[in-house]
Amino acid sequence: MLTRLSLLFILISSFNLEASCDFRSHLTKVYSFSGPMTVALKHMGLLKSPKLKGISVFNPISKNEFKGQRFPGGVFISQSVFSEFSGGVVFYDESRELSRILDPMSSIQSVQIKTRGLNPRDVTSYLVKELEPFVENCEKELAGLVELTKKEEVKLSSKFSKPLFVVYFLGEYRQGKPPEMLIVNDGIVKWLIENGKIKTYPSPLAYVNWSAKVMKTLPDSIIKVVVKDSAEGMNKQKKKEKDHINFTYPGALVPGLSQLEAWNYLMDDKIK
Repeated sequence: MLTRLSLLFILISSFNLEASCDFRSHLTKVYSFSGPMTVALKHMGLLKSPKLKGISVFNPISKNEFKGQRFPGGVFISQSVFSEFSGGVVFYDESRELSRILDPMSSIQSVQIKTRGLNPRDVTSYLVKELEPFVENCEKELAGLVELTKKEEVKLSSKFSKPLFVVYFLGEYRQGKPPEMLIVNDGIVKWLIENGKIKTYPSPLAYVNWSAKVMKTLPDSIIKVVVKDSAEGMNKQKKKEKDHINFTYPGALVPGLSQLEAWNYLMDDKIK
């Protein structure tokens, strides 16, 4: 017969087996204005946690995926709104302005997410370390983030049979003119360059205003891609125009896993 101690052990063991991934018990309010962090929470199933009270409208999350509050995000958040965050944890992307506002607020535990210059796998590893102190029973989900990132990297690498010469414009065409800014050495573009998948506009900068003079020196076979992040609009499009491809994807400009998913969509052969 089972002793009371044995029964208690079985009950505790069963509870631990069934315990689901969530924010730690002492946390009551969590807000994420960080794109990479919100994407991580999505893949971990934490968008459904009642403790997650709000995210940014710039995060690539549909209205069906998250039912809570959506804030203008970043520097666009009204200072009067910050009183709502008292007693909570706030994740936000690197920002001097937000640091200046949040750091003096002792009632808010603010966590700045710094992904600038990191490749996708490093972004995920960094997010896992930042998340660990705030979640419990999430070992499987955190490991899953790392594994999913690796799979997306392998998938994207396999789509380049040879190196391509590509320039990525940031924004959208207006009155027949391409955007003035290029993505050159940041996020997924930097990763593609480092892995020998592409060559692009010559510049050491992460983002650069392109020069017509330099553009004329680039190969005739150059591929021009105009990148737009549709954020919560969740629009996806890749449309071939006369001399460029219009590429829209939710999270296309969010470092890490989201950009890998976006570029895998872009590199699919089916372009309308």
